[in-house]
Amino acid sequence: MPAIGFKYPDGGLITFEEVFEENKLDLKRMGIVIPMLRELAKQRDPDRKPSVTECLTGTCEAYLKRKKDYYINPQEHAFALAGTLHHARLEGNAKDESAELSLEGMDITGIVDLYDEESKSIIDYKNAGSFKVAQALGLDFYLEDDPSGAVYLRNGKWGSKGEPKKVKRFWPNPEKVDLGDWDWQINCYRYMLEKKGKEVENMYVQITVRDGGIQAARDRGVEGKIYLIEVPYIHNDHIEERFMSKRDLLLEAINLEKLPSKCSQEETWYGKKCEYYCDVKDLCPYVKG
Repeated sequence: MPAIGFKYPDGGLITFEEVFEENKLDLKRMGIVIPMLRELAKQRDPDRKPSVTECLTGTCEAYLKRKKDYYINPQEHAFALAGTLHHARLEGNAKDESAELSLEGMDITGIVDLYDEESKSIIDYKNAGSFKVAQALGLDFYLEDDPSGAVYLRNGKWGSKGEPKKVKRFWPNPEKVDLGDWDWQINCYRYMLEKKGKEVENMYVQITVRDGGIQAARDRGVEGKIYLIEVPYIHNDHIEERFMSKRDLLLEAINLEKLPSKCSQEETWYGKKCEYYCDVKDLCPYVKG
């Protein structure tokens, strides 16, 4: 029982059948055209094997999406939809044999965006805001006097009135690099490819910065709009332990029809996902309670 419809921005509900078959959509009220809604409405078989991305999300979230009817808020999927369209354009310009490869291993499925057999490289495409990009780059900063000689006109965070104004100088600090789950995801794809007999010597994420070029991004030290970041190797023992454990938790919950434990703090982005972005937050007893 996957998604069955959409939420209007004002909270109203409309089913997929009403949108696509009965033409009952209030377009002005929704503010999103049919082709975009059709893309968001695409569903996968609820009885499918667990996927890499499901194993990286909270088991409770994955379970509820499999077992409960829910409505999608298109506004909360704007960036995800942009990422899907971005992937599609890149896929169309890649060699057929290397783009969007379907993978399977450990009874888990996945799709790698690009595998370059010549260079033995995996590349996964990402769209992300500058905050996430700064984390992935491990950007750190120190303060130095403004080369223009400017001084503070009033007391502030970094200095008192009349003192030399400070400017940030950014540098990549390897100890602060944080790829989130991206490194686990790409390493799982590597694991699956190697099980198919493919050699993998390099792993990368290519990130398009959603807010690249604006002041907020520059204030975080993110000057570029596209970055290619190398993904470090994670030992196969750790890959097997993490993904097989999450696979088993999800399958057990589905087979027993038993609600899993609450998603971890990391999986809920310390509560932010539960508050704003999870499609099944209205069905989750841990959020309601």
